[in-house]
Amino acid sequence: HLPFFLAPPDVGTQPFLRRMANAGKRKATSADTLPPICGGAFVTSVVMYPADVARAICMSNPGTGAGAALKGFVEAHGLQGFVKQGLVAEVTRASISRAVKFFMQPVVHKSLYGKPQGEGTPVSKGIAGALGTVPEVIAISPLENIKLAAQLDKEGRFKGAVDITKHILETRGFSGLMIGYAGMQARQFLWTGGFFLTLDVYKDGISSMTSNKLAQDVLSGFAAGATGTAMNCWT
Repeated sequence: HLPFFLAPPDVGTQPFLRRMANAGKRKATSADTLPPICGGAFVTSVVMYPADVARAICMSNPGTGAGAALKGFVEAHGLQGFVKQGLVAEVTRASISRAVKFFMQPVVHKSLYGKPQGEGTPVSKGIAGALGTVPEVIAISPLENIKLAAQLDKEGRFKGAVDITKHILETRGFSGLMIGYAGMQARQFLWTGGFFLTLDVYKDGISSMTSNKLAQDVLSGFAAGATGTAMNCWT
């Protein structure tokens, strides 16, 4: 067996050169996906905030339509209300939610099945995603309650998120920030589980329609998100 410096290039030096080529490379981790996920969550939460306001008002006032809900909100707070009434809490909530959700799913999958989520089945990915929402919902529940209080504050009792938090703690204690936890947990469990369960299925179907990878990701992500919403809308 010749030492590598006397062996033919394809025998002795290949492993050495391969190690040199890979020396500066770092294996991708779940944390690498967080910046684009948080950025996307920020933009989406801002753009969709009027719809979130309408949803909150309609849910708290059965029979109220989306148009009437938005009209009443603007009459009470003006257009600036879409900025002042809970937007910061919603942007923070959405960013934390997406970051924890997509960070935890591959971690839980690896723990449950002993292999990366990329090697899993739709069912294993869906289960891992659903179970990974527990820390997510614990983290976002206070922000969800603060946001809803701001959105539904018709009389303008509160001056902002700090004032709302102070009021909840004084009147209900820390547990007041976790009101509705069970409903939020069920909602995220169903949405996230449905999303990861169907994402690859949609992606396989869309790949037969277009070879554009970006289009595949966008369309399959939208379809999987819509499926998750259909599964949890009753919550």
